[in-house]
Amino acid sequence: MGVSPKRHRIAISLCCALAVSILLLGCASSIDLRSTDHLYTLSNFSGAYQSLEHKSESILKAQGPIILSYDLGMLARLTGDYTGSNTLLSESERLIGEARTKSISANIASFIINDNTKPYGGAEYEDLYLNIFKALNYLALGKEESALVELRRSLEKQTQLKAHHEQDLRAIASYAKQNNLAWDGSQTYAASFATSALANHLAAIVAHHLGDESMASYSADQVTHAFVSQPTLYPFAQPEATTLGEVEGGRSRLHLLCFSGTSPIKEERWEYIYLNQYDRVRIAYPVLVARGSAVDSIQVRIRETGVTTTVQKIESLSTIAIDTFAPQGALALQKSIMRSMARAMGIAVSDSLSSSKDDNVSLLGDLLGLIFKVSGEASERADVRSTHYLPSEAWVGAIDLEPGSYTVEISFINKWGQSLGTITQSVEVAGSRSLSLVEAFLPR
Repeated sequence: MGVSPKRHRIAISLCCALAVSILLLGCASSIDLRSTDHLYTLSNFSGAYQSLEHKSESILKAQGPIILSYDLGMLARLTGDYTGSNTLLSESERLIGEARTKSISANIASFIINDNTKPYGGAEYEDLYLNIFKALNYLALGKEESALVELRRSLEKQTQLKAHHEQDLRAIASYAKQNNLAWDGSQTYAASFATSALANHLAAIVAHHLGDESMASYSADQVTHAFVSQPTLYPFAQPEATTLGEVEGGRSRLHLLCFSGTSPIKEERWEYIYLNQYDRVRIAYPVLVARGSAVDSIQVRIRETGVTTTVQKIESLSTIAIDTFAPQGALALQKSIMRSMARAMGIAVSDSLSSSKDDNVSLLGDLLGLIFKVSGEASERADVRSTHYLPSEAWVGAIDLEPGSYTVEISFINKWGQSLGTITQSVEVAGSRSLSLVEAFLPR
């Protein structure tokens, strides 16, 4: 029995509607943040926060609550709203934790179409650094005990990286087995990162000022361990300020912490792989690309005394972000290959149905073939969602001063010796058991 022209038109219309939906799905996560980024680059953090807040509804729809809360939280702290920042960052952390604990069955759609079909769950580096900035917020609020809790949490998360990666590998292995897809787990990537020098340095100085010498000594040793055991991530000398030492002559130590540059961004990479001599499929996967920093050195001057020092780089947040994201990117690549292989199998089945003498079966085969082909080319898009306002580099230093009020001038200099900007802050250096810290950031 043949297929009526009306039924044929309806079927084709439905298929086209599905194709359009798939095309829209691949582009749904993009958002224009150029106006916000411009204000951010100019260090107009209040303006950047307001600009981002105006886009909240579209960001929430396109990229999800984790990114919205994270980005607003990072900008809020730069405006001096440390309490509001921690509220936002805590919400982002809660959602990242929930996303991590969800079962693979809840995310099965991402194997069928792409990772954009599920809510953004956060990257490992975003989760790790979140607690460091929450700790800095607490330090700005004078809550050293709470700051140390956050730093401990960041250190704990570092030890869980391997377990998370193994969990992801088990999930994809299970999917491959259930769908008779070839995968032996050999095409994987393990991150080099295991220990953050920045997190441990901050933990050491906070613990020291709280009188927890065991924690302080351990964390200081871990800073050295980070440099010795991870030379590709720390290809520069360990800063002198990371060595704990007693302050002499009734002075107090003023700790210096500077950030520069902008966070890396995700970009889509795609290529074709051949299943045989005649058939090829398109795969797409995300890569994290560094934007780096124009800052080559940072000089600090105490206006009242004329004392100057140069802070030293302690960590490249961008380098660690790229390294810790690599296993997730490799996993996304494997999932893309599997999806493409599964679609190719579907196309083969549809071709077989299309050759049927039964017009209904043949129509079904044609429609299935169109669906598989459209989804294979149009919907195979990499998930390039990510947070936007982490810095790229971290620098530390220290100056011992007599208790009193001081004006600190922090100059950011490029590789040609030109000043990119100077930040001036007032600071009160109190007794020897109090923690005095100056933090500055230039997003260039």
